[in-house]
Parts: sequence; C-alpha cells; structure tokens
Amino acid sequence: MKIFRFFAIALVAMLGLTACNKEPEHIYDDHSADLAGTWTCLQEGFAEALIIEADGSMVATGFADGKYWENVNGTITLKDGKATLNFEDDVTIEGHFDIIPGMAFSIVQDNGERVTFNYCKNDLADEVVGMWVCSDTPNAQENDMAIISYSEDGVSIFTGMIPNAESYMVTTNSSYNVVGDLMFQKSAEENSTLYLAGRLVYTPKGTSLGDIMTKKMYAKVGDTRVETTMSFLRIKQTLDLAEKKYDYIKTFVTNVKGLDKDIDFMGYTFNFAKMDGYILDKMLKTLLFTVEFPDANTIKYGCHYNNEPMAMEAPIAVDGNKMTVKMSEKNAAFRDIDLYTFQDQDNTQMHMYMPTYAFVNFFGNMQCTMMSQLGQLDLTDAAAVKAVYDSIDDAVETINVSFVMTKAAK
Repeated sequence: MKIFRFFAIALVAMLGLTACNKEPEHIYDDHSADLAGTWTCLQEGFAEALIIEADGSMVATGFADGKYWENVNGTITLKDGKATLNFEDDVTIEGHFDIIPGMAFSIVQDNGERVTFNYCKNDLADEVVGMWVCSDTPNAQENDMAIISYSEDGVSIFTGMIPNAESYMVTTNSSYNVVGDLMFQKSAEENSTLYLAGRLVYTPKGTSLGDIMTKKMYAKVGDTRVETTMSFLRIKQTLDLAEKKYDYIKTFVTNVKGLDKDIDFMGYTFNFAKMDGYILDKMLKTLLFTVEFPDANTIKYGCHYNNEPMAMEAPIAVDGNKMTVKMSEKNAAFRDIDLYTFQDQDNTQMHMYMPTYAFVNFFGNMQCTMMSQLGQLDLTDAAAVKAVYDSIDDAVETINVSFVMTKAAK
C-alpha cells in the first residue's frame, strides 16, 4: 500500500490537471475553516475523494491505475501558504496551497505541477441506489441498451452491453463505493482486483422521463485512455403491464459457462461453452418472439414456427421489478420462472433479465411447449419432461440472459 500510493502521488504530479480556468495566486491566509467538506479529484489513471473535518482530520478513498485504497486516515495542515497532507500509511504530500472557497483547492508541488480537488456539495451515495437504463453510450447503435442496478449494500448488477468494444460486454455482479460525487467500481472481470472511477452528475427530473445520472470516466481502449461520458435514466421501480404487448429486438448473453457439446433445438445448435448470444438472438428473431400481458396478472408468450402461431400463457406475480411466471399453475409439467423486468418511463421499452436458474426454466418450458405442440413430447410423461430439463441443467453451468423488447405497434 505504501509503495503503491507513492507511485499514485507521482502519477498525479505528472498529470497535474487543473479544474479551474482562473489561476489563483498563492495565498498565505489561514483557510483551515474553508477545508471542511468533501473534495474529489478525477483525472486519467487517478481518482481520490477526501472527507475533511473542521479540525483538519480527513479520510481518503481513491485509486490509481486500477489499484484501490479506502478509508485511509490522515490530516491536513496549512502554514505559511503551504499545505501538508500526512496519511497513516506514511505517505506525505506538501506544496503551495491555493483555494477558491466552495469551489476547488490545489496543491502546487515543488516541481510546479498542480493537484486539484473540486468541492463536492452533494453526496450521491444515496441518490445512485436504484435501477438505471443507458442507451447514450459511446458509438451506441439503435436499440442497444444496458441496465444497471445499484443496491444499498454496495453491489451492482449489470445486464446488456456497452457496444464500443467487445471488452465492454458486461457481466452480472460487481462491488461499488460512492464518496461524494466519485464512484469507485471494481472490475467485473473474474478474479480481477482492478478498479475504475467516474465522476457523477445527478440531475433530478433531468428530462420529462425522469432523473438523469451522468458518469464521466477515463476508459482504456487499446493502448490509450479516452474520456467517456454516459448518461443513465432512472427507471421505474414498479411495472405497468396490463394490456401491453412487446416485440423482441435483441438478446444480451454474459457470464456463459457450460458443456462443450452441441444441443439441437428447432433447427439451431447451442453450445454453452462457446455461446455468445448470436444463435439465441437469431432464433428469437426468426420465431417473431413476443410477450403480451392481457392483464396485470397474466403473461402470454407468442411465436411462429413453420409459419404456424404458437403461444403459452401463465399467471404472474409481481413484486417491484421481480416477476414470477407461474408456469406450474398452468401445467404441472412446467417450472416457474423468477426474472427481473424493467420498463422505461413511458413503457416503450422492456428489459427482461434472467440469471442461470431462470434461463434454464425458461428455455426448458419453451422446449417442452414446442415439442408438445409438434407431437414430440407427452407432457403427462413426467420422466420424459424431466429429461428435457435435465439435459439443459447438464449443459448450462452459468449464464445471464437479457431480452430487450420494444412496444408493439397497434
């Protein structure tokens, strides 16, 4: 930690970005009273938040080049126009001190480089909790969408993908921490200890559709870092389903692990050791897959096979954004599906997310329905039905599937 933070400070010294156009002169007054509050710094490869008390004690949380430190105690003192920051891990920073009270302060080190912290008036840790949808991403394509959910216990869940590079495909769970207006996010890559950081700008009722959260960060693309800005719309925590019908437009598949064996279904070959979502997406588009809600307590799946319409209907139970499709009440041979469903403010888009157990049940229900309607399976034969589900359980170790749907034209 000591060696790492030494290099982190060196990196800041090299970059030395200034947040203000105005260049204040060095000051020699006692501005200790102006330091109380939260101050944040974000620049390429480095981010840090300082929570400073009126007595000069402080707590630092930050990262540099993917490495992260949290709640490091320290003190800041001002004397003769200089600031000295001492941290409990034996890191010390000092230099000339400039401040625009309520806006920013900076420390100019002996080499002339400046480190600037912006004053953060609002702590966004509580505001970020909830569910957000993003379609305003770098190089976004039509109908691309990503959903992110932040929970109060510091866990975030991603579905979808950010389409400017293959490496931006999102996975399921990650941890996060918000201090002031900085979000520190652990990389979702398996076994990774790397962190990313971004500055948040929260705009209540930023559009007619609701609250907006914009995130600015530096992302690595190839061998270079680029500044990116993404805007998220807060989505509803409840569902408005009655008399709504949605057409399928896209599948996102992530975190796939499974048996390296080809499984044939309706003319398509699935291999869950190599699956990238393309085959499932192609199949659902070919089938003209739809989801309809005749009323708030019923779901109806529809599709076409060999130009013949097929459908299955079941009661549903809704708790916030969690939906349970009670297929077993319609037919004891089927399994219930617990999935998460999101709508935007005007109900034009719907996003249906299924973790592993839900996808296995969904896929098994669909396969049993198709086989039954084609005369290939007797739903009263419990052993034969169980074999269908077992074959999927055996093939799938982990998978996260998200369907993006759009409101059907009347």
